[in-house]
Order: sequence, then structure tokens, then C-alpha cells
Amino acid sequence: MTLRLRSVFLIVVGLLLLWFLYLERAVLTPFILAAVFAYIFNPVVNFFSHHLRLPRALSILIIYLAIILVVAMAGVAFSSRVVQESGELKKEATMITKTARNEINTLPDWLKPAINDTLESFENGTVISYPSVLSFLPTAFSRILSFIIFIFAAFYFLKEGRKMFDKMLNFVPNAYKIEADILIRKINSVLGGYLRGQIFLVFLVSLTLFICLTILGVKFALILAVFSGFAEIVPIIGPIVAASVAALAAYVGGASNFNLSPLQIALIVVAIYTVVRQLQDYLVNPLIMGRITKLHPLIILFAVISGEHIAGIIGLILAVPIAGVIKIIFEYSLDKVNAKDSH
Repeated sequence: MTLRLRSVFLIVVGLLLLWFLYLERAVLTPFILAAVFAYIFNPVVNFFSHHLRLPRALSILIIYLAIILVVAMAGVAFSSRVVQESGELKKEATMITKTARNEINTLPDWLKPAINDTLESFENGTVISYPSVLSFLPTAFSRILSFIIFIFAAFYFLKEGRKMFDKMLNFVPNAYKIEADILIRKINSVLGGYLRGQIFLVFLVSLTLFICLTILGVKFALILAVFSGFAEIVPIIGPIVAASVAALAAYVGGASNFNLSPLQIALIVVAIYTVVRQLQDYLVNPLIMGRITKLHPLIILFAVISGEHIAGIIGLILAVPIAGVIKIIFEYSLDKVNAKDSH
């Protein structure tokens, strides 16, 4: 098989594989999450195996045990507060719905149907339903199976990841192996750096906002802080939505630690979110995230919206790093074309 024919064959096989994976994307979720997990914790496994001389399998088991311990401690520390805030949030939502229904009669007739539909959707989203055991069992079994697949896939990715990439390089012609290895290393650097940076930002933002909102005495401080931290995953839109939700919650619920009006509390919350965002943009992002993806904000926004449309929450999380990977491949291809034209 000639080099040109082999390249065409590999491209066709790759496109067919991508098409098949897209059709079966619902099944891929635990594997994708396992790959994300492996990218985040691979440096830790490398540290244990290279510097502490521990087997990779033992290093992975230590990480699993540490995560279980941290989750258990967090559950003991925050479970009662989460249950309490969830109950209060449900009561507040019910009161807001009742108040809104009483005020509907004062609205114009053409606006009433739309408001009624909005309130019904809101109630359906806040009211907890209790399905029968028979309807719950298939979903529970599917979730447990997905979790088991995630555990084993993550273990395999962390233990055999380097070997997997080496096997992939065997399909590359010898003349391009060095360049392919460099390209894969760049892609790994972008994916790993971005995902680890996002995890750090979620933790840092959640902790900072939880402390600030708790000092103010804002209701649902823990839920709002965690929501705001995970909202950082969605660039541009996420922080704006998080700040709006927190300000609305502070305005409706008020604060217990200071004798301030609801409007003053809401404005202070907006100011806190603005300061946190500015510190993140000018101090944390340049130091932690650096120039990992080097993407324009509009491209990031387009990638996030497209990712959510194609693959839901998984697409939301992976949209920016995948866009960064596409940029690396595009720049590499462009350099190769320019190099040929110069000769």
C-alpha cells in the first residue's frame, strides 16, 4: 500500500469512526468523563510513580481512596446544611409562585397565558415527585452501570494512557511520527491544562463566594456558591447568570447579619461577584489558565453554544478545549502548507 493510499485509507476510517461515535454519543458519556478524569489526575499519578516509585495501579487506587475520603468528609460537613437550604429554597419557591399567581390578575389579558405557562414550568421544576419503585429501578440500574464503567475506564486511561498513544503512533508513517508525537503532546497539554485549571477555578470561586455570602448572611449561601462555581465552566454567560441568580436570591431572601434593605444586599452581592470576576480575569486566569487555548472570546462563546447544542452538558464542558485542539491542528496544517509553498 503506497503512502498516499494509506493516508486516504486512514482518513476515511477516521471519519467513519467519528460518525459512528457521534451516532452512539449517549453511550460515550462515562468514557468521556473517564477521559476528563484521567487528564485531570494524570500528573498526580505520574508524581507517585516517578518520584515515589509506586506502581501506577497502586497510585490510582490511592487517588480513588483519597477522593472517597474527601467526598465523605464533605458529605458529613455540608449534608445537613444542603438539606436545610434545599427545604428553605422549596418553601421560598412555593411562596414566590403563590404571590405571582395572585398578581397575575393585574396583568394585561394578552400577557396572562405566557405568565401562567412560565409559572407551571417553574412549579414542575421545583416540586419533587416520588416515582414508583418499578419506574425508578431501570434508571438507577443504568446510573450504577455508567458509574462502574466510568471507574474502570478511568483506571484504564490512567494506567495505560501512554501505551494507548504509542499504539496510535504505530499507524502513523515513520516520516511523520516525530511531528505526530509533538502534535499529540501539544493537544494533551491544552486539554489537561484547561481541565485542571477549570477544576481549580470552580473550587476557588465556590469557596470565595461561600465565605462572602455567609458573612453577609444571605440565604442559600452554599447552594448559590456551588452553583456559581460550576457556572464558571460556561464562559461569559455562566458568571452573568450566576450573579443575576445570587442578586435575585439576596433581594428576595434578604440577609440576617446586617440591617440592610433587600436592594442594598442585592447591590452588595453584585459588587462581590464583580470584584471576584475582575480578580479572576486579571490575576487568577493569567497565572493558572495562562494562554492555554489562545482563543478569541467570540470563538469561545460560539464553541460553548455549539457544544451544548450538540452534546448537552458534556459538550458545554469540552467545547473550549476541543476548540483549542482544532486550532492547534489547523495551525499545524497551515504551517505544513506554507512550508511546501516556500519550497
